[in-house]
Amino acid sequence: MARALRTDFPGAVHHVTSRGNERKAIFADDRDREMFLHYLGRAVVRFGWSLTAYVLMTNHFHLVVQTPEPNLSRGMQWLNTAYVVWFNRRHERSGHLYGGRFKAFLIQKECYFTTVLRYVVLNPVRANMVARPENYRWSSYRATAGLEAAPDWLDTTAALAAFAPEPKIAEMFYRDFVEQKVASKERLWDKVANGIYLGSEEWRRKMRNAVESKPRSTDHPKAHRAVGRPKMHRVIAAVANAAGDTPSAIRSRRGGQSGDWRPGSDGMKGCSPCAASPRPCGCEAKGTYQE
Repeated sequence: MARALRTDFPGAVHHVTSRGNERKAIFADDRDREMFLHYLGRAVVRFGWSLTAYVLMTNHFHLVVQTPEPNLSRGMQWLNTAYVVWFNRRHERSGHLYGGRFKAFLIQKECYFTTVLRYVVLNPVRANMVARPENYRWSSYRATAGLEAAPDWLDTTAALAAFAPEPKIAEMFYRDFVEQKVASKERLWDKVANGIYLGSEEWRRKMRNAVESKPRSTDHPKAHRAVGRPKMHRVIAAVANAAGDTPSAIRSRRGGQSGDWRPGSDGMKGCSPCAASPRPCGCEAKGTYQE
């Protein structure tokens, strides 16, 4: 099975999920949830994370994590392993608890941070587990809304800073902000590009460039490895530059002229790898590829 691409860097903000194997429960009772939060708190301290939201469902959980150091994978491996070892021992079982590795997507903090905070704590409402977010014990909502004391490892300061500089006012704005979507069935995943980016087009382009600059593996899903289809005007500009011509001249041609380069033309002898990819396949000299 292909492994999800890990895109981590100092200061990255992630939405993280892990789901039970075969969608089975990963929490049997409140004791399990308490122990998971114990390990979550230890992971936050151990890896220096800023955890701004969480929710524990029946067969999965959601976290919003900012990583000052690029250590999300190491931290999640430690957290999930620690909890699984404890869970299996307590319930006298063996084998996998989670259905594969955790999943995460990057969040553009300036645009979607508060949206993701709200989305996470409203999961129990959307799942019809409770009518109101404050009625659910196993999320960060009550602490962030000022309804109960926050654990030391929950960064309510960072979460509330997006709403107002004064904590009490920020708590009020946060409660109002969450209230606006209590009845909504909006799917956050519909806005995620390539399965790992939640942000503006310009921001996604920067993130894709960062991914493109790193070695990539075909072990990763193709959607995650995609760096975006180039716009046609950029393609034409690149062709014009290579041909020593103008973009308008390239656009005006129909079928090309003798000596023109076209993907799949005799100039490349039908080399489909060169024609289909921005990366050369090795037949750099014109006409050296033979089928």
